Amino acid sequence: MSKFNLELEEDFDFFLVGICSHIKDYRLSWELNQALDITLEKAADLEIMAQGECKSFSFNQDEDESRATDYYLISNKSAHGYLLAEEKKCDFLLIVKGFISEEEEKSLIKTINQSKNVLTSYVIEVDNLKSKHNLIF
Repeated sequence: MSKFNLELEEDFDFFLVGICSHIKDYRLSWELNQALDITLEKAADLEIMAQGECKSFSFNQDEDESRATDYYLISNKSAHGYLLAEEKKCDFLLIVKGFISEEEEKSLIKTINQSKNVLTSYVIEVDNLKSKHNLIF
C-alpha cells in the first residue's frame, strides 16, 4: 500500500491594513462604510483556539460580488489577548480580499487616515507575521 503526503498551502492572498482607533468596532465600521463606499455589517465573532483557550474577536464583513472584493474588519484585541500579537499597537485589522492595485492600496490608506476617528492606518506585510495563521477563516 502506498503512502501519500498531503501538503496544504495556506492562502494569504489579501491586503492587510492595521488601523489605530479608540472607538468601538460598530462606529469604525460605519465610518469606513461612509468613507470607502462599502457595507460592512456585524457578523458572528471570529473565534480561534490558542494556548488551550478560545479567543473571540469582533468581526464585520462586506462580501461585494459586483466588485469581486471582500472586506473584513476584525478587532485585534479581546479580553484574552491579541489576534496578531506582533501588532499590539494596532486596534483593528482590515482585510481586503480580491484584486486591488497598488494605486488603490495607497488611496485606501489615505482615505482611512482622513477619517476623523482614525489615528493612523498602515499596511501590514502578512508574510512577516508569526501568527498569520490566525487570519485564515
